[in-house]
Amino acid sequence: MLQSTKIKVAVAALACCSALTACQSSPATSPTAGADSKAAATEAAARVDAAKAPVHLGAPETSPPIQPDKFVILIPCSQASEGCAQPARGAAEAAAAIGWRTQTIDGKDTADTQNAAIRQAIALKPDGIITFAIDPDSVQGAIREARTQGIDVIASSATQSDLVAFSDNPSTEAWRQSGTLLADYAISETEGQVKALVLHDTGFEVLKSRHGAFVEQLQACTSCTILEDQTFTFADLANSVPRLVQQMAQRHPDFNTIYIDYDYAVPALLQGLRSVGAEDKIVLGSDGTSAAIKLIRDDAGQSATTAFALGWLGWSNVDALNRVFAGEDPAPAAEVLSVKLIDRSVAQDLTGLWEGDIDYRDEYLRMWGDRP
Repeated sequence: MLQSTKIKVAVAALACCSALTACQSSPATSPTAGADSKAAATEAAARVDAAKAPVHLGAPETSPPIQPDKFVILIPCSQASEGCAQPARGAAEAAAAIGWRTQTIDGKDTADTQNAAIRQAIALKPDGIITFAIDPDSVQGAIREARTQGIDVIASSATQSDLVAFSDNPSTEAWRQSGTLLADYAISETEGQVKALVLHDTGFEVLKSRHGAFVEQLQACTSCTILEDQTFTFADLANSVPRLVQQMAQRHPDFNTIYIDYDYAVPALLQGLRSVGAEDKIVLGSDGTSAAIKLIRDDAGQSATTAFALGWLGWSNVDALNRVFAGEDPAPAAEVLSVKLIDRSVAQDLTGLWEGDIDYRDEYLRMWGDRP
């Protein structure tokens, strides 16, 4: 079992059983290696400090008029996952604020159930559908049916796709930043001597950007090493992931950092670490769920997360859909979303989710002005 000592962990995707060795550590006795690692740590610490600072963005400056009398179906990838469900709740709140009617249908984890959810939505004849963390390619048959019926579809937290009206929210750059900052955190905390284990979920196409950016940032650190980079899927969380983490930790007992793509997977990761008594590790995840923030605040296993304000993400998707309804470019809706790095120093001031550092709801209501 873990003591109250820290186990710090991180979040992000590529080959099964491949050990990446592009960033081999130089001998500790080398003065040049010491200088390189110190410089890397100093630069990373500056980026980390900037990412922990208050975020002052809110809503875009302008918006088309609210399109009246709309009915929108919200489909989170799984109601059991806060990273999917909370943005859908934010979207429902935003839609109610502008006089739209909404209904939420649970995607229930799998492509088959998500296809069924979209078809159920089509039967209800909405004006629009917003999906959350569902890859358009995995449900393309149902999406094409929706488009045939004249229903506008937005895919939040998904890769860019021509199958839907808009899907770059959060943007690819924001996903990359969420991975890069976790690598920076590890570099800063280890003084440029990261020895990392990496786990990537191949079931969410959008996570490639986060995972890839985490790996690339560590590879750019000449005194850092990725010891092993493994893959898993959402269905593996309960059983396979704890075993996989246990095996990776046993193969590399000198690791000091472990990353997994999203916070919802961190408890399974911690279970694997506890089974081998792995302590004093940097544990990294991403998304900024309330459970992750509590783990960080309570020094209970997770070290840091990179967060999107999940409710704010829902509001921004309603903004994007209104722009689509109005025949305008939806991209400005995604440009205001920021990434926050949350470690214990930031988590001490949070009692639940990070919801931004200003009242984004008020900003949207001010932007939308007079509403139907």
